[in-house]
Amino acid sequence: MKNDRGYTLAEILTVSVILTFVIGSVMGAFVTTKSVCYASIRILGLQREANIIVERIIRGLGDPANAFGLRSATSFSIPASDPVGSEIDFIGTDGNTRKYFLSANSVIYESPTESPVQKSIYTAQANSSLTLRFWQPAGYADNETAGIYISISQNAQNRTLSGSLSTYVNIRNLPK
Repeated sequence: MKNDRGYTLAEILTVSVILTFVIGSVMGAFVTTKSVCYASIRILGLQREANIIVERIIRGLGDPANAFGLRSATSFSIPASDPVGSEIDFIGTDGNTRKYFLSANSVIYESPTESPVQKSIYTAQANSSLTLRFWQPAGYADNETAGIYISISQNAQNRTLSGSLSTYVNIRNLPK
């Protein structure tokens, strides 16, 4: 006996609706996962950039023999004229005063003995915002320990992503 019966229109529509729902759910999950993955990767990148900035401030720039970072300072001060603490002045082992400060979304190193006198150690991307803070932690006397906070925020895919790092550095001539 031969069965020539085909599918009814109702059966085809039911299968189409179910298939559309399944494909839509899978695509929605894919798009959401891709967005979360992108944000996570970018946050890790911003965190890495914050870590690089702090390392440059602590260890200095260039040739290790001439690198004057905070670890090679003999003392430091945060200027009273800087109410938010975005600048730190320090005296290197050679007796010269140097400084790190934030200017126009760049972290600047200034040294009277080097050319050029001011060097950018990091410049944030165009759609990024940079925050830099220095302070003397409570309980640490004689300007021997400096606190450093750096934060980088970036707008991406209609979200604000950020990475930050906060640390203390002892400035009493520790090896680099």
